[in-house]
Amino acid sequence: MAARRPGPIGWLFIGAVLLGLVAVVSRPDGGGDGGGRKVALWGDSLAWEAQGSFKAAVTAAGGTSLLVHTYGGTAPCDWLDDMRKQSRKWHPTVAVLSFSGNTGSRCMKNRDLVEAYREDVTKAVARLTRGGSHVLLVEAPPRLDQQVSDGGFTPLDQVWRDIAHDLPDTSVVPAGSEVTLPDGRFTWTLPCRPGEQCGPDGMVTVRSPDGVHFCPRQMAPVTPCPLPSAGADRYGRAMAAAAVAAIGPAPSPSGTPPASAHRSTLGVPSRPVRVTRLRPAPRRAGTRRGHRSARATADG
Repeated sequence: MAARRPGPIGWLFIGAVLLGLVAVVSRPDGGGDGGGRKVALWGDSLAWEAQGSFKAAVTAAGGTSLLVHTYGGTAPCDWLDDMRKQSRKWHPTVAVLSFSGNTGSRCMKNRDLVEAYREDVTKAVARLTRGGSHVLLVEAPPRLDQQVSDGGFTPLDQVWRDIAHDLPDTSVVPAGSEVTLPDGRFTWTLPCRPGEQCGPDGMVTVRSPDGVHFCPRQMAPVTPCPLPSAGADRYGRAMAAAAVAAIGPAPSPSGTPPASAHRSTLGVPSRPVRVTRLRPAPRRAGTRRGHRSARATADG
């Protein structure tokens, strides 16, 4: 029998791995499997840009193994087989799903973006939670051309909350609000935070000139940003803070959780939003309700 040839996503991974663009399992603390504390991240280009800060922040919390599978232009359906495989073999304690809306994949052909994401992420969450994972669904920031309602949710934001409402062991992470105005609208710049490289006006650029990504300089898809990227850093830290909060403090040799486990960094939310059947959980400052329009991009 002839060997099976890789499909489009297979060739994508082959090329990406050769270029070092897809992160794979790492064990930052040198502690074997992290004592069973495992965090997995799947996502598209926004997660890809933010993965460095995400990995650094999760690693700093200590005692955790990481698996990061992200690539620009991908949709949840591109990763379903990998999620099933990792749920069965690697058993992540916390699974972070960060997708902002893409329709370029073969598995998205002739499908409505919102309904396809609802169907595919529901499948992913059901499989991951059945395997024992707690799932975090990440709200992405709006693109420049997205009209934002007074409420501030994109249709995908609402999908994540619907799924978290209907399925157990699932929470929503409002990471996108780290790079938006308080009402959820797109912005190029925000006031600087400690540790960020500020302009003379005390502001820092958080979005790319393309109005989609984070790098302050216009870059080709899945090309490392040559400049400090405050938007990617904030987004990655917000995802990491939620993952660390969900997994709990790392055990210490004395059995006492380290003091650092109780602190969040740079003002990012320390805990994900849990959406229950009793009532929707409030967002952080400036609760956002309603809908924003979502438009697909080929390299998000």
